[in-house]
Amino acid sequence: MKGIRLISVLGLLGLSAACGGAQPLDCEWCGTAEAPDSISWSTQIAPENESGERLVVTGYVFMADGKTPAPDVLIYAYHTNAEGVYPKRGDETGNGRRHGYLRGWMKTDSTGHYRFETIRPAPYQSHGGEPAHIHYTVQAPGQAECWLDGAWFSDDPRVTDEVIAELTRPGGFGNVMSVSRDSLGVWHGRRDIRLETYEQ
Repeated sequence: MKGIRLISVLGLLGLSAACGGAQPLDCEWCGTAEAPDSISWSTQIAPENESGERLVVTGYVFMADGKTPAPDVLIYAYHTNAEGVYPKRGDETGNGRRHGYLRGWMKTDSTGHYRFETIRPAPYQSHGGEPAHIHYTVQAPGQAECWLDGAWFSDDPRVTDEVIAELTRPGGFGNVMSVSRDSLGVWHGRRDIRLETYEQ
């Protein structure tokens, strides 16, 4: 069955494919259906008073050719806090009960651009070898939601050639973000995404 390899495939610009079939009723990784009514290309995930090192992630989503911008693609991102857990306030609904409150939604602009502000997540306390990461799902117009391999950080010693080789949906350009710190101590990373098809 045709699906999307690193995300959803598009019915945009005449390209047509499915995203690997229907999602399970109790989808643990899903989140786009819970997006607020009003979504911008940019969002703030972590509140200003959230403990941790501030991080800004930007990127562009492209069609399968890696050049044509993909507008109106819904991106859902969530991650752990500075202690490696998904923090909850107790009033979460839907998959917020799993993912916690450090989550947010964006819709790419006409150039495929997206951006979010948050904190750098810590790796899971119970998974000593797994890199710290930010979960991503993507949903193109008229398509089903698809998950991507989480965004990793280039300075994380857990990111090795061995773990990279095990990835199945790195997002077309890779999921390891080069990160740098500005003069205010804020980390900056970039993750571009290419929409590709795969056989499932």
